[in-house]
Amino acid sequence: MEFDFKKDYFSDKATVKLSMGHEAFGTWLEQEGQKKQWVEALLVAISDLQLREITEYKLIGDEFALYLTTEEASITNHSLHMAGSDLDEANDLNFYDQEIEAECGLEDFTNLIESWLEFI
Repeated sequence: MEFDFKKDYFSDKATVKLSMGHEAFGTWLEQEGQKKQWVEALLVAISDLQLREITEYKLIGDEFALYLTTEEASITNHSLHMAGSDLDEANDLNFYDQEIEAECGLEDFTNLIESWLEFI
């Protein structure tokens, strides 16, 4: 996973641009992860997963839900759960939007979060 961080020095808000298919992680970080304490707490949970002290971790935020296992990370915008499932069932469509849903391996996710903490 490739990423690039930038900071708006007027608002002191950090932003991130991620590789195609991972954009939802960037939107989530920009919205939820602006405080170091929040990022540090997330890294503690990741460490617990890596040490197999826990097998999964779920973090529900204002706009997104993060789900971590010992192998992968996935992020889903709450709007996916509210989307009309009748349309999906009627047309047998698989709904996917890179801005509101993404997955990656836990190692890549950890690298992103550690780099984000260092940047902010």
